[in-house]
Amino acid sequence: MINLLKMEFNRFFTNNMMYILLVIFMAFQVFGIFMIKQYEQPDQEGILLSTMNESQFIQAMLSQTPSWVMMYIMVFSVYFYMSEYNAGFYKNYISMKNARIYSVISKILILGLFTLLMFIVMLVSDLIGRAIFFENAAIGDLQYFFKLLVGQFLLHWAFAIVILCITMLLKNMIASIIIGLVLVLNVFGVAVSLLESLVWDLNLSSYLLINTIVSVMDFNELQTVIHVVIAALAFMMLFSFVAVRYKLNEDLR
Repeated sequence: MINLLKMEFNRFFTNNMMYILLVIFMAFQVFGIFMIKQYEQPDQEGILLSTMNESQFIQAMLSQTPSWVMMYIMVFSVYFYMSEYNAGFYKNYISMKNARIYSVISKILILGLFTLLMFIVMLVSDLIGRAIFFENAAIGDLQYFFKLLVGQFLLHWAFAIVILCITMLLKNMIASIIIGLVLVLNVFGVAVSLLESLVWDLNLSSYLLINTIVSVMDFNELQTVIHVVIAALAFMMLFSFVAVRYKLNEDLR
């Protein structure tokens, strides 16, 4: 397990694609804030984005479809798995005891690390862009800010695991990216929500992963925190289990 994890970390930190994605994301995030300032309009509640603190700004950005944070996480998740699969390097270690399980666990941890880096880059970009163009780098209540970050980190990490599982099943980069785009655009979530509103009123669709990510919620409420944690952990455990089971039975020929 330790050796596989070391190998994955080495492959992660020597992966030029990872650095390119982070740099491009930072540049476009700052540029996006500049464009918001140029064409700023009040939201539905009449609040300007430039007057929001960082907690409000993050929720406003993540609630927009497509979410660029999810888009970059999706692209990296597909690329990171397929780069190893296409190279056939996994065949060098997959016959070792428990290597199949450990290979999936190590990739899940790597995706968690990339998700963390994405959030760090997002915060730095936001603070730089808001300080320069909005002249407002307020963060807001630190306790609320921390709960928001932890909740959204778990949700986006769960999303990365979903994409990893899909990529493992399809073994095709283009098909995985297309399905990833459909998920990022929340086509499935919107369809289920619409169907639910027509057939029954249980509001179960609000617990779908993407629906939870794009919803603006009040993290001061315990119910909201529980909602986020349940949605994130449920999808993490379900798709991690599916990925491990598939890898155990995968035909490597």
